[in-house]
Amino acid sequence: MADPSPPVQPDLYSLPVSPPTFDEVGKFYLAFCLTWTVLLFTGMGFLIANHKNPILKIRGLPLSLTAILCLHAYWILAQLTYPVGLTLPVIAAYDVQYFFMGIWFPMGIAMFHASNVRFLYVAKMQKQYAQSPNGRRKKPGCNGAGSSWLCRLRNLDYPTRILIYIGLAMVVQVLLTVGMWLACKKYHPSFGVAGTELHPGTIAEQMTELSRGWEWWPTALWQLIWTWIIAPILLWRAWGIRDTLGWRFQTISCCIANLHATPMWLITMYVPAFTPINQYFAPSEWIHLSVMFFEIFTVFVPCWLVVRQRNLRKKAADSNAKWETASQTAIRASSSTEWRSASVLEKGLTIEYIDKELGDRLFTMSALEHVLNFNPGPLQEFSALRDFSGENVAFLTRVAKWKNSWPEAPDEDRIRDLFTRALVIYTDLISPRDAEFPINLSSQDLKYLEAIFERPARILCGEARVTPATPFSSDTSPGMSRRGSDNSSDASEDHFELGEVAGRVQYAGEISEAFDISVFDRAQAHVKYLVLTNTWPKFVREIQQQRRSGETERSDGTGLSNSTLASRVSDFIRSVL
Repeated sequence: MADPSPPVQPDLYSLPVSPPTFDEVGKFYLAFCLTWTVLLFTGMGFLIANHKNPILKIRGLPLSLTAILCLHAYWILAQLTYPVGLTLPVIAAYDVQYFFMGIWFPMGIAMFHASNVRFLYVAKMQKQYAQSPNGRRKKPGCNGAGSSWLCRLRNLDYPTRILIYIGLAMVVQVLLTVGMWLACKKYHPSFGVAGTELHPGTIAEQMTELSRGWEWWPTALWQLIWTWIIAPILLWRAWGIRDTLGWRFQTISCCIANLHATPMWLITMYVPAFTPINQYFAPSEWIHLSVMFFEIFTVFVPCWLVVRQRNLRKKAADSNAKWETASQTAIRASSSTEWRSASVLEKGLTIEYIDKELGDRLFTMSALEHVLNFNPGPLQEFSALRDFSGENVAFLTRVAKWKNSWPEAPDEDRIRDLFTRALVIYTDLISPRDAEFPINLSSQDLKYLEAIFERPARILCGEARVTPATPFSSDTSPGMSRRGSDNSSDASEDHFELGEVAGRVQYAGEISEAFDISVFDRAQAHVKYLVLTNTWPKFVREIQQQRRSGETERSDGTGLSNSTLASRVSDFIRSVL
């Protein structure tokens, strides 16, 4: 009688599915996944509900929250791997992980770092307000509608350009991921490149081979590029920026939190000593650990900052209401050093005489108005470089200067000149279509100003521009008359910033009857209150902290010889936070 044939060696393709694993570890993963997801979506809902807050508005929430959604979808998949992963056929489970890690995860990382790059872009563009309240850098000139595609690309606003770059990169990534999957016979034995199929062996050996294949290396390379090239560059460039919005802290923390992810993923994949750990804590969990840090610093930290700012705004509003009701004459008469100290601050001078007893008396509209009238420079610099709201102080100072230029009885020519200069303020700082950083106005106030200035702005700036202060050709633009300028045969090809030629070019079209010296009053009052309750308290606190630090240094003695290692480390940590 012939010997029975040897049993057929099972392989991954014929491996039956298993029931869910609802042991203690599986229950923990399910409970943790549900709890964290609920907390995350609650935080995201809070951010969306407060998206008009200056801390959030400047961050560009759509891009960062979309990135978080992409990364969190992959994070959920990882948390479900242990309890329900074996309910799928093994090859199908690896297919899902391969495409999530090859397409979904890189897309989320790309958008996330794009939102971090926005931080550097905003910090760079806000410097124009620190250099000059009029200051807007002249754009490299090209008329977007009639130039090359590269010129039109440069004319697009920053978020649109970033999305285009991400889209192009993701097209390449998708083609590469899908192409390598089609070529690899591990996932489909019936077709593919010869030599890429699974080799005979035990189930454990085949699963190890499936998870370590060459098709995973492009994803690993992209992760290394993002975490060990792009992120350190962002870290280096963001280190010297000191903002009051927590944005620098968020960017640096996310860059640091992601450095461990790819190296630990590779180590746990290839070092046998991690095999017992991998049964309960999959290698990809090291990547998802960094995703959780992303979510903490991108969602929960801004939520805390919004709550903290609300408290600060309430304190500033209460202080203003409290002290503005008192007579300024009585305050001056009742005090001595305190009011003199306040006057020093109000005039925007270097603060070296602020008494701690002064308390919240500086959080008043009169103190802010003194600074704006006498010396707005320090506040302008602080708002631009630290608070990223330089457009607000620039608007207040430019409107005040514009009002001071009104004569008692202006003639028609002077009215047109004043309207042209008001139009420059509108396009530079108010218009959502033209301003780099439009001031935050209510919809009612914005519609009121658009009814007066929008049509003339479109006549001067054109319909196709989406970047600030579109240059125009002055001799061919309708509704314009030029004074004291040379006629040139190349005039149609020369473009100017509207603000640069406002003194030589006068708007000759129809002017709204609502235009007068009070046209900006409502916007001015609104922005001034925003500065009072947002930027001004931070400015006052920083000056007070600088004085306290100076007093501490003087009391501790001069020089660095008396400073201990602990104090230097403490100062370093404080500078980071």
